Amino acid sequence: MATSRLEHITIIGVGLLGGSVALAVKALDAEVRIAGVGRRRVSLDKALDVGAIDTAHLDAAEVGHRSDLVILATPVGAFAKHLRTIAPLLKPKAIVTDVGSTKSMVVRQAAGILGRSGRFVGSHPMAGSERKGVAFARADLFGGATCILTPTSSTPPSVTRRLKRFWSQLGMTVRQMTPGAHDKAMARISHFPHVLAGLLMLLPDKADLEVAATGFRDTTRLASGDPEMWRDILLTNRKAILAGIDAFDEQLMHLRDLLIRADAPGVEKFLTAAKRRRDATVAKLLPDLSTSE
Repeated sequence: MATSRLEHITIIGVGLLGGSVALAVKALDAEVRIAGVGRRRVSLDKALDVGAIDTAHLDAAEVGHRSDLVILATPVGAFAKHLRTIAPLLKPKAIVTDVGSTKSMVVRQAAGILGRSGRFVGSHPMAGSERKGVAFARADLFGGATCILTPTSSTPPSVTRRLKRFWSQLGMTVRQMTPGAHDKAMARISHFPHVLAGLLMLLPDKADLEVAATGFRDTTRLASGDPEMWRDILLTNRKAILAGIDAFDEQLMHLRDLLIRADAPGVEKFLTAAKRRRDATVAKLLPDLSTSE
């Protein structure tokens, strides 16, 4: 059992992801004590009501010394503040991780605050929703999804193994990447698509939106994500996202040229290449989508 050696977990930020981690742990091992840390008492009370946490705290200093595992689940811009709070309190063998979508800056911050002992390992469970808050948390949110770990050369293998076991027991397939490789990949498959959804949402006139249908709804779904969380993601991974914008601009200008020339074979070739790549990717990596479409 993943939680067999974890008697106490602190989750800082008990929203959708933090709350889902808590519910998943409780479903696996109800004996684990989980402390929730948040900014607002009302949100923590909701987490208590749904059974995600056992105790609620407005300050991580109240519980940081008890925990075998501390999980940062706030917007990434708040990580440094929380790391500084818990740094002097952590038990010698406690592990700190996160559920954030960017890693290079987070890993550097953690090393600077906690030291390079390897007690912090970045985690990115790739599951979630555009919805926000613990009211939408689910114990089965992570089942069948991928979690990326980003250990560094200073991370003890035993720490990586413990975290891999933790996420695996929550139903996830665990992969390892360097923080830099993670951020480059996320810029292309997650972060820039969110930017694009926002741009598409702001493009139409008000009258256009009155006749929008399911295609527009599905294409712009990501634009409903939490602006505070996504602000921090874009700013902490801006170098990789800017590279993605430049690459996209080249593709967009290529399509523009095809349309200017009314190049029917070229347009069809463009659309066919995109369709084939998506179909192959969905069939291989996302079979549930393949069977539902």
